[in-house]
Amino acid sequence: MDISAKGARLAGVHAPLAVGDSIGIQYRNRQARFRIKWIAVASGAAAETHVGVERLQPDKELWPINLPAEGVDSYEVPGIPKEDRRKIDRRRHTRFAVSGKACVSAVTGGQGVWVKVGDISLTGCYLETGDPLKVGHRVKLLIKVADTQIEANAVVRASYPASAMGIEFTFMSDADRRKLTYLIAQLEQCDPVQR
Repeated sequence: MDISAKGARLAGVHAPLAVGDSIGIQYRNRQARFRIKWIAVASGAAAETHVGVERLQPDKELWPINLPAEGVDSYEVPGIPKEDRRKIDRRRHTRFAVSGKACVSAVTGGQGVWVKVGDISLTGCYLETGDPLKVGHRVKLLIKVADTQIEANAVVRASYPASAMGIEFTFMSDADRRKLTYLIAQLEQCDPVQR
């Protein structure tokens, strides 16, 4: 949709993505790496997902045009109220892509459902599931990533139909918090692109 020297706005994206993900974009015979800065679903009858990306490889020219000199960009994400944009800007902790699973169950107990963990941070995680819960739903999690097992209470903060949900941790024991902090420290050493 739009391009600049530092990034672009994509529309019609159907892949399950999360803010902070590193992705590859190909334009004709050129390729470059980008980081997702924001995701929004435009309102209206023909609602579609828009994604803002930031270039991670400044030495790679993807677009075959001369772009204007840098200046102040007053662009505002379409379809996101100002209060929601402030929530996105407040994200303090980097998310790291992981290969793991989580058992999601009701806070009141009962049998849980195992889903894939797509990424994790100190404050939440992204769970890939064909049957995501509604925003505001409170859950208990048992997360397994590599040799680490973490239990937490959490709340659904984002729900993407038939694909995934974004989770915010609301309570974790001190022992589980230490395990999560150690896991994130290991991920930071292994994945410098995400820092």
